[in-house]
Parts: sequence; C-alpha cells; structure tokens
Amino acid sequence: MATSLEDLLARVESLNTPDAAYRHSVVGSTIVVSDPADPDYALTASLDGASHTFTITETKPPQPTGPRRFEAGGIYNTAKRVGLRGHMPQRRTVKEGLLAFLERAEWKRSK
Repeated sequence: MATSLEDLLARVESLNTPDAAYRHSVVGSTIVVSDPADPDYALTASLDGASHTFTITETKPPQPTGPRRFEAGGIYNTAKRVGLRGHMPQRRTVKEGLLAFLERAEWKRSK
C-alpha cells in the first residue's frame, strides 16, 4: 500500500544530510530539490495524493550561446576545478535518488 501524502511529505527532511550539495524541501504538495550553489536549478516532484502518482519537472539554468571559449589547462586548471564543487554529486544522481525515494513509498510516476 502506498504511503499517504502527509507521511511522504514528513519524510522529505530525512533526505537532507549536512554534507549534501542539494537541499530537499516541501512546498505545498510538491518536493523541491535545489542547489544553493546554482539558484537557477530546481527539480520538482508534483504529488497527487488521491492517485499516489507524481510528475517530475526540472528547471535548468540557460546554456550559454555563441562561440565557446577555451582556457589554458582545461579541466586541469585549478581555478576551474574549484568551480565544479556545486555540480557534485551529478544532477542525474540526485534525480535518481528522488525517484527511488518516491518508488520505495510505492508512488507511481504519471506520464
């Protein structure tokens, strides 16, 4: 039997750990995953308590347009590596973690 909406939302705080780069929060009947290092990114799970289903939407920052610029050293450039901290763990891993949390509660993804 699927977990009730109220119980599911009460468990969301357990997804946050002190060292996590992403924060899970409840806004109404949605779960929002945000990255404090990148305020333009959000992963939102909209929950339907009647049917125990959810939909996922992802808001990503706009991609730069125009010619690419290459810097000396590429990824091996120390200054560039420091800037990558906000992207760890990868967003795909965070999305998979949220999906697993909802599926363990026996909620189904609506299409």
